[in-house]
Amino acid sequence: MSTDLFEKANRLNQTLFAQFSKATEMQMEAFRRYADLAMNQARKVSEVRDLDDLKQVTSEQAETLKSLSEQFTNDWKAWQDYLTDTREQVQKVFEAEAPEPAKEKAPTQKSGGSKTAA
Repeated sequence: MSTDLFEKANRLNQTLFAQFSKATEMQMEAFRRYADLAMNQARKVSEVRDLDDLKQVTSEQAETLKSLSEQFTNDWKAWQDYLTDTREQVQKVFEAEAPEPAKEKAPTQKSGGSKTAA
């Protein structure tokens, strides 16, 4: 019994570690993208020398904001997918143990009279 509990805890720890590693990777990648975008925008603004440059930068901002909005949407979807996957992985850990007691109880309940008599 304690071996089963230890194995279950070990599988849960491995699953959580893998999922948290994936979350960290996703977060760092998103941070890198947004930091690169911010640095790129800051560089463009710092290069403004006259009114024409300013007009060009401001006109590019609309496209940048559209791209940023799309990236936010993609990141949000990726996080939703991650959370769904994490939930499924954790459920698999618990379901790996859960069916055994359920199988033992289910036949006993269905044929309880014949098993208890035998």
